[in-house]
Amino acid sequence: MKTNIREGTGFMSDVAVSTADFPGGRTRVSMAVVGAGALGGVFAWAMHRAGHDVSVCVRSPLDELVVTTAAGEERVPVQIVTEPGRLRPVQWVLLAVKAFDTMGTAPWLTALCDENTTVLALQNGVDQAESVRELVPEATVVPAMVYVQAEREAPGHIRLAINQGIDIPAGRKAMQVRALFNGSGVDVRLQEDLTTAAWLKLMLNVATNSLTALTLRRMEVLQDDGVRELAVGLMREAAEVGVSAGAHLTEQDVQRTLDLASTYADGGTSMLHDRLAGSPLEHEALNGAVVRLAEVHGIDVPLNRAVAALLRALRPLDSVTTTAGRTDPCGPSDWPDHDTGNPAR
Repeated sequence: MKTNIREGTGFMSDVAVSTADFPGGRTRVSMAVVGAGALGGVFAWAMHRAGHDVSVCVRSPLDELVVTTAAGEERVPVQIVTEPGRLRPVQWVLLAVKAFDTMGTAPWLTALCDENTTVLALQNGVDQAESVRELVPEATVVPAMVYVQAEREAPGHIRLAINQGIDIPAGRKAMQVRALFNGSGVDVRLQEDLTTAAWLKLMLNVATNSLTALTLRRMEVLQDDGVRELAVGLMREAAEVGVSAGAHLTEQDVQRTLDLASTYADGGTSMLHDRLAGSPLEHEALNGAVVRLAEVHGIDVPLNRAVAALLRALRPLDSVTTTAGRTDPCGPSDWPDHDTGNPAR
């Protein structure tokens, strides 16, 4: 089936599932990436590298998509779509917005998805797939744990620092996802126990995202003895709740996760970048999730409860820094353009 794209209007007109054989047996597919923050930009770039026709769905128009890696700067030829009204279902949708923005993607997902669509949810949390499934009951939803460190330096301009791929559940869709990413440069790992994988990622996030956002420092802040001790406490609480939720976690996992965070000392986190940009923070899907699930299982998590309260109480950064003469190093942004991404994303 042929894809018909209206050029220069910001619309993707009459777009339907489209495939064409590649040399070597690969398949070229029409697909959409919802969100053009750091992760959306990186995965649009990756899908282009894999040879697919990529449309990027955003509220605010972008002049271009440029991804900078250690190898240099690359302009990515994608179709920018600013309205969902004339979209038709595609075979694959990569959802790359924060958990609190999921409901805002409903018009896009409704237009892009049918019973033949697979949505890859590139989101934080331990239950993100369920909220996406509520919006696309006919589609197949595959959750993914993302281990990428990237930063949106300006609208449409992404710097990729670390690419350690994604984890997805083993199952009937797994090999199709791997085939989709063939040639993308993004490693796809299959997890027999995604519950444990999701809680391992959450353990990382509840410490690194929250503490960098609160201190306004990159992950080198974990080198401070007191902060490191707090990070361990946050992780241990998350691990205890995770075990009650069915994850297989031990003290060794806490220490390994802390060691992993230490390898990214020069990196920021999505919550730090969002705070600097004046964007909403994703703490309810991270520390807030630990608190909520701890209540379900009757577990006391005082450190995560305290950190969640502090994050909820944060004022916009400009109101805090104006009197000190500091300026925001990141520009303002809105969905789905503000997303940033990193291993502690």
